[in-house]
Amino acid sequence: MKKKFELANLSKNLLYCVCFSICALNLTACDDDDENGTQGNGPAPIGIPSSVVDGVRATSMSGVDVTYNEDGTIKEAEVDGNTLVFNYASSRAIKVDPIRSLISITSSERESERWIASDFAFNTSGFVTAYKLKYTDTDSREEMNIAYTFNYNADGQMQKISMKTDGKDDEGPYSGSGEINYTYNNKVLEKIETKSNNITYCSQTYEYTQAIKNTYNAMPLLLLPEELASDDCVFNVFAITGYLGNAGANLPTAMTIKNTDLEDPSENSTERYNLSYTLNENKAISSYTLSGYGETMTFPCDWTNF
Repeated sequence: MKKKFELANLSKNLLYCVCFSICALNLTACDDDDENGTQGNGPAPIGIPSSVVDGVRATSMSGVDVTYNEDGTIKEAEVDGNTLVFNYASSRAIKVDPIRSLISITSSERESERWIASDFAFNTSGFVTAYKLKYTDTDSREEMNIAYTFNYNADGQMQKISMKTDGKDDEGPYSGSGEINYTYNNKVLEKIETKSNNITYCSQTYEYTQAIKNTYNAMPLLLLPEELASDDCVFNVFAITGYLGNAGANLPTAMTIKNTDLEDPSENSTERYNLSYTLNENKAISSYTLSGYGETMTFPCDWTNF
């Protein structure tokens, strides 16, 4: 399955990861229980997930630019030159949380490619607990359908992502399943592991040589599973706007990515990157830098309410 969006021109192994193919699923909305992070930071204000601190939200991060509606919901987002439009039920009632009135996210036509996300479910903290994503390419006749479920811990942090998919490409139909697990220590993110058939084929571990507080719950590309950060534009928009729960309490200063090629062990790789940040006077990230293997990439960040 080829990568659809390039969010940054990083190294080949960092962005051109081995994506696991996945099997079809008719997904029902998850119950709002503690497993799905209903505790979070308390009840979600109208249109705004509870991970948002003091009303401060990213408008630009990791190659994603976002505009908001007056009620705090997302109006649209720009990802790699592609526009994602957020569509809401026209009959939503006043003072009813409009997060739950989101009915679809549709992409503008990017040559022959098209993305549609739907069937959203949210918990009481305003964190997304499920959605479905459909991708089509009329030129290559490629199709891909992904069904996600998201689980959160008692601190409102992402704990597990489960995925099931089906589709077809130039090699024929495919299906399968996979999961991504997060590990924390005192609310600090330590590891993200991606598994398929109970085999870990990608792991991201984080180092903290100094305590840099993540004041506004920022969730940039480097804190996301690289498979989804490079392949699902909807996931990236949800991440930087607070809909994927609370981020790690501190910002890492290095990360190591280990990829295991299940078909060709000679392609196995281990990469380590140094991470640094520039904070503004309000302690929000104004830019972050990722460096390694002779490359240095800096990503600017902009926020609301400053």
